[in-house]
Amino acid sequence: MSERAEQLDNEAKQLIDRLIATAGFDLRARYERQQEFLKVELAGSDGELVLENNANLLYAIEHIVNQVMYRRGQGESRVMIDCNDYRQTRVLELQLMARKAAERVKTTHAPFSLQPMPAFERRVIHVTLAEERGIRTESAGLGTNRHVVILPAG
Repeated sequence: MSERAEQLDNEAKQLIDRLIATAGFDLRARYERQQEFLKVELAGSDGELVLENNANLLYAIEHIVNQVMYRRGQGESRVMIDCNDYRQTRVLELQLMARKAAERVKTTHAPFSLQPMPAFERRVIHVTLAEERGIRTESAGLGTNRHVVILPAG
């Protein structure tokens, strides 16, 4: 890892630790450098609070940290924050939901819109259905209303 990447990781760790302390959360952060991003695993008694409302707070914290780090490092550092292995469970849920929706579209030949979701979740849907025959996916909407639409192919 370059010295600059290591410096950005340390800045991200300090920022996350300050955010947790300032908010008064009972959370601990474990950090692990992966190839293109710094993975942060949050754990503690306030984990459920962070995951309420479809993990909106988790995604908001990640967004804030990435925006700050982007401005400091010209986009060199990316931070991915998880809590209580939420993302792994959510990926499995999204894959199942995507496959069921795709089957519905194949049966009805009518487009099907999923609920609005963050970019990470939309990407899971697109990747899951990328090789699925008879359907295609698109993202639609703006901002917090951005969602995936599954359409019949052709």
